[in-house]
Amino acid sequence: MVPIYLDISHPDRLVVAVIHGTVTGEDILGVIQQFAATGAWQYRKIIDVSIGTAILDEKGLDMLASLARTKAGDTTRGPTAFVVDPARGEVVEQFIKMTDGERPVKTFHSIHDARKWLNENTKL
Repeated sequence: MVPIYLDISHPDRLVVAVIHGTVTGEDILGVIQQFAATGAWQYRKIIDVSIGTAILDEKGLDMLASLARTKAGDTTRGPTAFVVDPARGEVVEQFIKMTDGERPVKTFHSIHDARKWLNENTKL
């Protein structure tokens, strides 16, 4: 099974990524490259990490944050809603702090709440 399920809907300008199992920095790098190749940086994003685990240290997170900034270039990145397990989620919180102010971002414990926030706070 692929560790990251990715659905990019151009008509809805929405990306949904669901992490299954354990992912590495290389797996996340692949997703970043797909965003760049498809022009999805401006799209709303739901990233569900509630059932997955990322093997990343602070250096790896910093590298991914820098790469995302570089690949996005001058394009404004769309709002991002992370869905996390309430008992875990430290890696997501750390990533959010590293990228604070770069785009609207919020964590949720439900994909439904994440979608509602994106719909209420984003103009298509």
